[in-house]
Amino acid sequence: MLLDTLRLQGRVTGALIVRELHTRYGRDNLGFLWLMIEPLIFAAGVLFMWRVLRGAYDHDLPLIPLTLFGYLPLLLIRHMAGHAIYSVRDNGSLLYHRQVTVLSIYFSRVAFETAGNILAFAFAFIVLYVTGEMDWPKNMPLLYLGYFYLVWYTAGVTAVLMALSERSELVEKLWGPYSYLTIPLSGAYIMALWVPPPWREWYLLMPSVHAYEMMRSGYFGDILPVFWSQAYVAFWSAGLTLLGLWLLRDTQRHLALG
Repeated sequence: MLLDTLRLQGRVTGALIVRELHTRYGRDNLGFLWLMIEPLIFAAGVLFMWRVLRGAYDHDLPLIPLTLFGYLPLLLIRHMAGHAIYSVRDNGSLLYHRQVTVLSIYFSRVAFETAGNILAFAFAFIVLYVTGEMDWPKNMPLLYLGYFYLVWYTAGVTAVLMALSERSELVEKLWGPYSYLTIPLSGAYIMALWVPPPWREWYLLMPSVHAYEMMRSGYFGDILPVFWSQAYVAFWSAGLTLLGLWLLRDTQRHLALG
């Protein structure tokens, strides 16, 4: 019974992903390839601008990988969390189908944004590796682990935003300024090593910083000190995910009553 339920939800999630592809990018021209191309366009612009303005190195580290491992994950956070707002409301008509639930919408959104980000990441890395702009990561499992935690943490934030945005319009108004103001604190562009020791402990309170530090440690290896705690980022990711899923279940009951 459980296996049948999981298979059914897998098919529902897949159908919702296909629907999101058609809704957002259409059926003509490049279609689903825009899932990968859109973040690549943003990343290419940032990489080019930083390379021109700051040269080949920043703090004695190669600028291209430093920027790539900062900006593309940042796009994942902004896109996944940003598109979560009002997503239940926007897909409310689908909830008339018994197999489709609020959790189905949530899981499809997480899978959709993660897949696009991974494809963009893989394509950009292959191009930069072949052209000699990037080396092969020193510790690939650690890099994967850091990215996994970043996705998990982002999925937790997404669940909370998805649920709360259906309860108050203030969430939409506050999330935009908050997402911009916290970019310097996210870990995307500033390594913990660069933060003066009196402020570093405060900087490391941001869970995403630990995921970024793990990814950069996986790429650069032991050439520089890094600061991360797997237990800390796992605690925050699990807590936000559980809170978000609980709130989403409550959202579903409110929709049913409405």
